[in-house]
Amino acid sequence: MKRAAPSVAFDLASMLVIMDKPKHPQTALKRALALQGATAAKMEAVSFCWHPMAAAQDVLEADQRRTIRDALLKERRAWLRQCVDDARGGKAGGEIARKVVWTNDIAGWTTRAVKERGVDVVVKTVHYSRTLLHTPLDWQLLRSCTPPVLLTTARRRKTAKVVLAALDLSNLDRAHQHLNRRVLASAQALAERTGAELHCAYVIELSEVLRDLDVIDARQARKRAVASVSEALEGLVAPHSIAKSRRHFPVGKVGQSLQFLASKLKAELLVVGTAAHPLRQTLGIGNSAERVLSRAPCDVLAVRP
Repeated sequence: MKRAAPSVAFDLASMLVIMDKPKHPQTALKRALALQGATAAKMEAVSFCWHPMAAAQDVLEADQRRTIRDALLKERRAWLRQCVDDARGGKAGGEIARKVVWTNDIAGWTTRAVKERGVDVVVKTVHYSRTLLHTPLDWQLLRSCTPPVLLTTARRRKTAKVVLAALDLSNLDRAHQHLNRRVLASAQALAERTGAELHCAYVIELSEVLRDLDVIDARQARKRAVASVSEALEGLVAPHSIAKSRRHFPVGKVGQSLQFLASKLKAELLVVGTAAHPLRQTLGIGNSAERVLSRAPCDVLAVRP
């Protein structure tokens, strides 16, 4: 019996928003509210609270630890309620549940919660560190969360109504093609719901060394590379009616090329495919996922196979 192909449909009926700490601007909440206005999706805003002294059994008595925990939770609940109300600006909107969770394992709680609640998208503000391109929490969510993860950035400036889908046509096996279809389905669903124009891109990676040595003609190499994937590309984009003028084939490194193209198009969202394991292994955009995420001048939706 032939096995049915897995569905690549993308729904946006339920969002889980990971709130930033109170000292940070709540970029993820703002993006989620904008999406809710366009989709009428249900939203749950979750703030995580934790203090090591509340677990210090060798230092404090049980009632003291409980007092600390209760006081911090009460303070955070009041903050969350006010924060969401302020973000809405007194306007009526869709359903928003507010929850404060006492844990220092945000990724673990989120991974379990999205399965239990049937969440369609996890929304989080991206944070950068000095030693890694992203903090460990960002990477943990990317590799463990089944639904797509929308990483929002405060770097985003003036944007146009453009959603850019990054495709990987360097490998045309079933797994890569399935992920490409998921990326396109997710990108189209968000483009339709937000009134944006859908574009797609396949970065053609050519060695800079060979180009500098004039060993290859970059223009001819690009032309041959595009011709070699044209049939596969037509099959992918046919259901999405992406005009040829909205299909892009930049030449260069993946991260830099997508950054430049997203900036040129003033894209409001870049959709990429990413595998779960290991941490830096990706299926949709090669081993350059971390560079794509760190360089992106806009929000990034990371979609798993």
